[in-house]
Amino acid sequence: MTESIQNQEFDNFSLILLRDYLLPELLQNDESEIIYWAGKSLAMKLKLISTADIQRFFFSAGFGNLTKINQKSIEQTWVLDGPVIEERLENNLDASFSLETGFLAQQIQQLSECGTEAEWSKTKTSVTIRVVTEMPVTLPE
Repeated sequence: MTESIQNQEFDNFSLILLRDYLLPELLQNDESEIIYWAGKSLAMKLKLISTADIQRFFFSAGFGNLTKINQKSIEQTWVLDGPVIEERLENNLDASFSLETGFLAQQIQQLSECGTEAEWSKTKTSVTIRVVTEMPVTLPE
């Protein structure tokens, strides 16, 4: 096993341990809301200038592979997938993706200068994030 593969496995384990076991225990019933706003807060600290930057960040941060699959007037649909997502969903039916959702909502708000909120849903192997803006937006690719 190469060092990079070992590091990725270690990173996934650490992420899963913190996100899916420790934080839910500490935050209990308020987990989803707190983590969503933590994602928004984190996004405010980072200036990403395009959707490609957001996608690179998601991959680098271990959030998974982010792909925009649909764009309507005030609604965008994104899919989050990849090995870390599959592993989290396989090992924990209650895995939360509020951090990623809040982060994406805030980044889109910063790029569009328009109020933005988002929600997520999951399948067995991926997460869908629906982002709604207050007005139609065009984001820099």
